[in-house]
Amino acid sequence: MKESLVIPGLGGASDCWASIFTGRLSTCYKVKSVQLPHNGTTIKEFARELVPDKPVDILIGFSIGAAVVQEIIAHWPDTASSVVLMAPPAGNQYPQPPEDANDFSTGRGKWSASMLEMMFTPEWLASHPDISEYFPRVKKQIPGERLIRQSNAISDWKGCLDTLKNFSLPVLIIAGRYDIITPLAHAEILNKTLPNASLTVFDTGHGFPWQCPLETADKILEFSK
Repeated sequence: MKESLVIPGLGGASDCWASIFTGRLSTCYKVKSVQLPHNGTTIKEFARELVPDKPVDILIGFSIGAAVVQEIIAHWPDTASSVVLMAPPAGNQYPQPPEDANDFSTGRGKWSASMLEMMFTPEWLASHPDISEYFPRVKKQIPGERLIRQSNAISDWKGCLDTLKNFSLPVLIIAGRYDIITPLAHAEILNKTLPNASLTVFDTGHGFPWQCPLETADKILEFSK
């Protein structure tokens, strides 16, 4: 079976994905999900830690994880046969998330609740009052110190667009039209920069892998045929 490597976003554990998402991917891929590493303080250092021992068929990253994937393919381009960037940032010179997205001063619990509210549109939240049911219960939360390092790393990241313009392998970019954490402008500039990219836009916010996990997985499988 073909191999995939999936890298989550800020604070994401390896088991943070909706089971319907990984389940659908597993019909074609052996799904390996990893959390952002213990070591490192920059996106490039995270990438270095996560370069797979052998090339994978598809490399998938979400949010900060998509920034890590960009650094991997920029510096180790033979790592994957194809790439998926979900809700990808393009660098800190493009529109940035609200300040609340990086505010840990009131503790992890309040930050987590605030992040969940930012991941979905107000209309969807109004019709789905218990959004926690869309997220699996992770076995082990990411420590607060590592959350802060991850947040600082993405805030400082300038992107690697100059290098990515030479990356010729196929890349699928998936974005939410109403994403306020990584606004659509990031996905659009990546789509223009990468020579062999295609862009899919869902009418969602940042959290589309949980809001519409089946549709997200099906887009990836369609792309990888």
